[in-house]
Amino acid sequence: MLASAPRLLFPTSPERLLDRELLHARGGFAWWYVDGVDARGDGLTVIWSFGLPFLPGYESRARAGAPEAPRERPSLNVVSYRAGEEAFYLLQEHPEHDAEWSADGTRWRFGDTRIESATRGGRREVAITLDCPIPGSGDRLTGEVRLDGAARAPVVHAPCTIREHDWCPLTGPSRLSASLDVGGAPLLRLDGRGYHDRNGSGTSFSALGIEHWIWGRVPARGRELVYYLLWPTGGGPLEAHALEIDEAGRTRAVDVEVERRDPRRARFGMPYWETLELTEGGAPWLRVRHRAPSDDGPFYLRCFTDAETGDGERVVGTGELVRPRRVDLAPLRAFVDMRVHHTETPRSRFNPLFTGPREGRLARQVAALLGGPRAG
Repeated sequence: MLASAPRLLFPTSPERLLDRELLHARGGFAWWYVDGVDARGDGLTVIWSFGLPFLPGYESRARAGAPEAPRERPSLNVVSYRAGEEAFYLLQEHPEHDAEWSADGTRWRFGDTRIESATRGGRREVAITLDCPIPGSGDRLTGEVRLDGAARAPVVHAPCTIREHDWCPLTGPSRLSASLDVGGAPLLRLDGRGYHDRNGSGTSFSALGIEHWIWGRVPARGRELVYYLLWPTGGGPLEAHALEIDEAGRTRAVDVEVERRDPRRARFGMPYWETLELTEGGAPWLRVRHRAPSDDGPFYLRCFTDAETGDGERVVGTGELVRPRRVDLAPLRAFVDMRVHHTETPRSRFNPLFTGPREGRLARQVAALLGGPRAG
């Protein structure tokens, strides 16, 4: 059930492109998201962005009254999973001159990586060609990611200004295939259900009035179920957005009640709930159980989910939990620096220990400290 104004999030129609003026909106952000998951819990997430709020220093500068422009902080995030566990992680920041966003809003470049997302004949097609250096290694992440699915049909939503938080799922049920290698050796071969959306705002992340959010998507039979649950800073009623998108791209907004159960704390103290119950008119719509976090940080958790729809279908989904006011706090920045690799001016000598393939990280770190191969 949607809360009264001020609203925290504005779902928008897919024919509305993110405004490229966001590149210059100091403290703002624009990111595009693709994920894929199969029944075994193998998966992939790719996020490309300008002004990603999780980058070291970005939010703290906004809080201090000296915000950067999103165009100054382009980044690319690639994470693969094997049986629900992280197998590869790379959050790579590029200098401003090494990233582009096309004037027509459909193509991007980050270093040697190329991305396109466009609608053709009622289908949304995403093509990603990855070519990324890996810290502490002469190897590179290379490969192809392809998403093809129902383009989400236009919908009528409340107007959204550049200063508000624009969120838009772009696909209905989709197929995602990926073939990724590291140094020529196979990393991931995936054929599963895919999903694609985008977020953007000309207001800084921590100034949006969000205490925390829970987002998730469930690839049900013949439809995609998506929920975005937000709690305001300082207390107040939940703002809940729940959508069903069918194979023709048609969207049904679902008025849900939400119950959180089984509170937990993750490794770095972030609270979350193992179970979510979403009901529509008193009847079950979706039940979600968060597995142990596969991406476990002080302000961000990512989990595979075991979901059951109102009609009893059981599906593996994916979800995230975020606390914006915890982002970019000074005591945690050194750890975040280790997790984010800048291709031109690395901020931490310990990038190899926290990025790249999970296997072999310690050996890459030792080699880098001893003066061995280093990328970027």
